Amino acid sequence: MSRRKPQDRIFAAAVAGFLAMLLFAACGSKHFSVGSVPFPADKPVFADDRGQPTPGLPDSPEPYRLIVLDYAWCPPCADAWKALREASRDIPPGTVRAYRILFDRERLLGKEGTREIDPIQPATPRDAGTLPVTTVMALPDPFRKRFGPEHAPLLLLTDRRGTVLKKWTGASPSLAASIVAEVRRLSSSAPLPGR
Repeated sequence: MSRRKPQDRIFAAAVAGFLAMLLFAACGSKHFSVGSVPFPADKPVFADDRGQPTPGLPDSPEPYRLIVLDYAWCPPCADAWKALREASRDIPPGTVRAYRILFDRERLLGKEGTREIDPIQPATPRDAGTLPVTTVMALPDPFRKRFGPEHAPLLLLTDRRGTVLKKWTGASPSLAASIVAEVRRLSSSAPLPGR
């Protein structure tokens, strides 16, 4: 039987704690509840194309937004994007724009505590099929302080004004069908905003 070094045990415990936190996290931030209007926020939580802080998402002509909190290290996030690609086949063009919210910093748990570092893996472009995708960089500290997301991936379907109409946490085999059903329900229940 081999003996581990104390540093290895500490690192293993930190990794196990981090994984447990991901697995047993609550089902998303309460700041993103259905009916809430998280964006624009009361303070800047994003950086625009020029790197300037801004409280809201870039405007788009589509009546609905599908906002995805995405992390490069997150396998379920990749599954959520697969579901978006699948769902896009059944969503009418011009109805939904996907917004990918990325963080330019990640939290690292270590024996000295938690610290922010550059992303461990580079963010690769995500494919949402026929849905247009706008990638937005979140300002890590202000975004976490304001919204405190606790689970990834987190998907929000909002109207153009930013009202959360539906929220999904995690990825499941039924995610694509659920997204399509919700967009169809909303599109048929009321005239599309701006049309």
